[in-house]
Amino acid sequence: MKSAIHSTKLPINCDEELLLHLKKRINYRQKSPKIKRINNCFVTFDGLVLKYGRLVGGCAFNLKRKEDKSFYSFFWKDTFEKYIVSKCGKSIPNLHLDENKTYILIHSKWFNYSFWITSFLPRLIQIENEIGLENVTLIYPQTWGNISYVKDSLMAFNLSVEIIPQDHQLFVPHLLMPTTRDYTASFFQDVIVDTKNKLTEFANIKINNKIFPTKIYLSRSLRGVRSIENESEVILELEKFGYEAIVFEKLNFWEQVAMMSKATHFISLHGAGLSNLMFMNKSAKVLEFVNRKYAELEYTFPFWRLASCIEIDYFIQFGNPVLLDNSNLSFGKKSILNEKDYLVNSNVYIEIELLKNNLSLMENVIYD
Repeated sequence: MKSAIHSTKLPINCDEELLLHLKKRINYRQKSPKIKRINNCFVTFDGLVLKYGRLVGGCAFNLKRKEDKSFYSFFWKDTFEKYIVSKCGKSIPNLHLDENKTYILIHSKWFNYSFWITSFLPRLIQIENEIGLENVTLIYPQTWGNISYVKDSLMAFNLSVEIIPQDHQLFVPHLLMPTTRDYTASFFQDVIVDTKNKLTEFANIKINNKIFPTKIYLSRSLRGVRSIENESEVILELEKFGYEAIVFEKLNFWEQVAMMSKATHFISLHGAGLSNLMFMNKSAKVLEFVNRKYAELEYTFPFWRLASCIEIDYFIQFGNPVLLDNSNLSFGKKSILNEKDYLVNSNVYIEIELLKNNLSLMENVIYD
């Protein structure tokens, strides 16, 4: 596969602090996407592919990064052990799929809403565009049956599926595997645009009788973690500029896509819902709130790069994490074990005067 250098447009409001974080990330190298035909391979329930005793390149992000070789080794070892036990033992449930069918794999090890719309669906669309979906069967993990946005979005495709029981490993005679992007904060621009066009077209046919706001603030008030600490104050300021606070959990998938395809302005704290910016038009503007301390630790700014792919104007504003007392150092059933987990999930305080400046700048951007 050929690789190319991709350049990311700097945020409109880029200052010295932002440039310090972004200057090493402006350019990145990535291999072009490819559909691999793999015979007689082993596929784990969560989408890792083994052939000739090795993980197949492109079956998941981040698995061959030179700066993190142990990351690849860990998942290779886990997959290889599952293969050996599935082939020689009986303690791991497995299936031998039909040798008269060709199966397609679009999911990988890491799964959430953002990966679904920016990686998994694009892989399916790549198959549709290059090969067609008439004579292939999608491997459909049983867990997808409980995920509304998965079921809803697959309505846009005419394809056969085979449901894989929970935690079953697979021996697949014939597999089509579109490669994933090389790492999390990178995107295949052409495939992203194809995905955007297909989904927005379908959404606007399906959802054609609703009026949505065009200036949207995504509220995480129902999430319980990683929210704006002073959200009421932020919303009060946003309303002066015509924004409406929306809780995306109250909308189905197609409503979200249709709404975002008509939105001119979008503001959100970092989170999977911000991926919906990919459905916006080129003239749109997006402001992302980012935890300053998490940015200093390891944040890779994926939505900055996604916005650049869609050719919309991207703005960013750092906020400070809100320290929690000892009684709040857990979220759900998971305890905070390290600084990274703490910073990812902590609430963020947004400086209102800086927000006013950014909102004014977003209103005054002039296009050619």
